[in-house]
Amino acid sequence: MGSGIQHRRGNERIQRESQVPALLDAYEIAYTFSDALILGLTLHKGLAKHVVRDMGIHTPDFLVVDGDADLDGFRLPFPVFAKPVAGGSSMGISRASKVPHRQALLPICRALREKFRQPVLVESFLPGREFTVGIIGTGWAARAIGVLEILLRPDAEPDAYSFTNKRDYETLVRYRLADDVSAGQVADLALRVWRRLNCRDAGRVDIRLDESRRPSFLEVNPLAGLHPRHSDLVILCRMVGIEFEQLLQMIVESAERRRNPGARM
Repeated sequence: MGSGIQHRRGNERIQRESQVPALLDAYEIAYTFSDALILGLTLHKGLAKHVVRDMGIHTPDFLVVDGDADLDGFRLPFPVFAKPVAGGSSMGISRASKVPHRQALLPICRALREKFRQPVLVESFLPGREFTVGIIGTGWAARAIGVLEILLRPDAEPDAYSFTNKRDYETLVRYRLADDVSAGQVADLALRVWRRLNCRDAGRVDIRLDESRRPSFLEVNPLAGLHPRHSDLVILCRMVGIEFEQLLQMIVESAERRRNPGARM
């Protein structure tokens, strides 16, 4: 289930990650990470899900809500999950994001649209394990460096890697490197998304299992945070033995390899 994507408000927020690479392209200045097209597409979670779904990759059924009328005839089974369509760092995700029944859906969509001034993504809630996959490289040179499972502690906000849980991860979240059959399937799906979207250099793909333990695409972050302590990609690298400075070197080397395919690193 989808909808036409409209931008009646908050358009500048949805475009924010594309502006600098677009300027760099205009002035022919080299840079790391993905280009303006991919950053704009992937920041809008609804558009990204449309493209990924058309690739034949499973993603939860969804609807982009940009006004009350978009909920007319809403047919997704409850519970559903609601979040800003272009939020980063779990912005706008809280215990209220898991919506248990229809009566609660309109109020949460209105509250999110008013607070964040952008449309809301409403998608089927997935009850299974949650993962983020760290990826280094571009195209067929891209590789998954690890699959990080996100486990919520008893005091955490339930059912979601929420803004609060991510902010207070040291007390509310436990991270685990996954290496079982599901982790292998998750890594394969993440690489398919990364390569087919032509994401570059480094980033993350978020995936969750559905009720049948099937991996489902949630979103891709081709401009992952690089805080030396708190960012998920950095945490994952630390757990697989990649130091922060080494991660930065790998990103730069990937970008250089794109510009000079025959260069030796």
